[in-house]
Amino acid sequence: SERLSLFGQLVQDLPHGMEFRLRASYVERQSANQAAPLPLFVGPDAGNGNLLDTVVIAANNPYNPFGFDLGPGTLTFIGRRLVEAGPRHYEQDVDTFNLTATLRGDASLFGNPWDWDFNVVWSENKAEQTFTGNVNAANVVQALGDVNACTGSCVPLNIFGGAGTITPAMLNYIGFIQRDSSEQTLLDFSYNMTGDIMRLPAGALSAAFGIENRHTDGRFDPDPIVAAGLSSDIPAQPAKGEIEVREAYAEFRIPLVSDAAFARELTASVAARIFDYSTSGQDSTFQAGLNWRPTDDVLVRFNWGEGFRAPSIGELYGTASRFDQEVTDPCSNLLAQPANVQTNCINSGVPADGSYTQLNPQLPVITSGNPSLQPETSEGYNVGIVWQPSFWANTAWSDRISFEVNYSNIELDGAIKAQDGQSLLDRCAQTGDALACGTITRTSTGTVSAISNPLINIGGIETQAVDFTVNWTLPETSFGTFSVRSSTNFLLEYNELVPSSTGIVSIAREGTERGSPDQAYPEVKSTLTLDWDNNALGGSITARYISQVDEAGAANSLDAVTYWDLQGRWTPAVLEDRVTIALGINNVTDEDPPGCVTCGLNNFDPTTYDPPGRFGYIRFSYRQ
Repeated sequence: SERLSLFGQLVQDLPHGMEFRLRASYVERQSANQAAPLPLFVGPDAGNGNLLDTVVIAANNPYNPFGFDLGPGTLTFIGRRLVEAGPRHYEQDVDTFNLTATLRGDASLFGNPWDWDFNVVWSENKAEQTFTGNVNAANVVQALGDVNACTGSCVPLNIFGGAGTITPAMLNYIGFIQRDSSEQTLLDFSYNMTGDIMRLPAGALSAAFGIENRHTDGRFDPDPIVAAGLSSDIPAQPAKGEIEVREAYAEFRIPLVSDAAFARELTASVAARIFDYSTSGQDSTFQAGLNWRPTDDVLVRFNWGEGFRAPSIGELYGTASRFDQEVTDPCSNLLAQPANVQTNCINSGVPADGSYTQLNPQLPVITSGNPSLQPETSEGYNVGIVWQPSFWANTAWSDRISFEVNYSNIELDGAIKAQDGQSLLDRCAQTGDALACGTITRTSTGTVSAISNPLINIGGIETQAVDFTVNWTLPETSFGTFSVRSSTNFLLEYNELVPSSTGIVSIAREGTERGSPDQAYPEVKSTLTLDWDNNALGGSITARYISQVDEAGAANSLDAVTYWDLQGRWTPAVLEDRVTIALGINNVTDEDPPGCVTCGLNNFDPTTYDPPGRFGYIRFSYRQ
């Protein structure tokens, strides 16, 4: 991955105390990645959803060893990885432009000075991806069909031979270079005012008001061959959409008590926001908070708030795409399954004689946007306590120290998600749930040809967590200043509420690894950093801990992991302390991520754990 970033800012003073600020940035990213050679699946049980599912391998194809046509009735599934073509190779070229103009000034309101600002933001992102290693289904069908129809540039395809039997000429005929592109733009106008309304006995009643108008649009244009449904890799269709948003907000800070016994400070805050989405309609959210400082050393905070998230352009208008998920079909080897599973699987189309065995561990899950999606809404509260003991400040062993505990409780309704393919299969097999079974399509042999899984508003998410933070700075010595930072998160509860034919089903995720799509929910995550600073030199050592999780759908546990990171810093005085050079290594002990059976592609969860190996970096920072 290579990235070029350019940033510029212009600040101009104007008459009447106003200021104009213009900021511009450009980021160019060129990157490449690869995956294993393309798996070519043909036959009615392949689940491609295109011509490859109905292919006929002609009897006169020179590489057909059976002497008769292989097609409906004689062919179910053939899988062959195109190792001769090498890894699938992807290259991305992404350009992002951003331009922000701000005009700010002050005014008199309610007899007090107020600050105001008017902002215009324009942003554009353009991306192009080139993919080498895909094949054209129409050419595959012709190369496997009647040899007399394989004319011109057509070369008969040997799908039955071992590695090395697919020649470059064969690959050149069936292969193509896939070119996709996408574009997103944003145009945003906003106006804000902040200031004091009046003086109260405990302090100034402050307020902030603002309005905003935001327009976003986006499009995705897959390669024409892919859009025609002729790709052997992930299918895609063109998609586009736009969203217009108008918002207004008001916030108030209300001092209630100050410098009283058991109330050095008592301050309330309230806020409201109203908005109108062109795709989701009108709504509003409210927030309230209270800060209470009973003594100079202790601060107690309480915050309550509502949340709202409208579905994005991709979530609304994204077209169907296949995700080949690693899934274990509970209906495979039917006669070895419990009686209730046998009954539910037979009702879903699995042959009762037990002849069905899952051949392909990757099953096609069809995901897509959904224009009927409703916004996500949430309600949550947070209670926190901060203790900064003054009697431990400026001592022989502590310059300052603070302890902070926060408890959060959030309930999210109508969460926008695609359901997990494994969960749908399991729920259908174990309970016969009509909604889950209705997403699964099977062929006459019992093979899963598709799991239809568009984005939906699932029942919701309920989560509770506690965060504990310690910040400790030791007194300065001749060796420099040492400090310790510790942050630990305890996940108490994480429940996904999903719909079923009998109501809402709760799936407890805390302490588990979901797997494909990968996501771990460790009950404990902690970071501990020891930092040293001695003017021009500095350094830190960090420990990152992730507790053990149990893999859902597999008899496997992902062991607890601790990563160690090191960093050294140098700020040369000759450059007036403006330049800092940092050298660092993450995962110094070369800790491997724990193995995951159901995780996609690499048999580990990259959303939670570091990739295998050490990561080294050098960073230059400049401060004006």
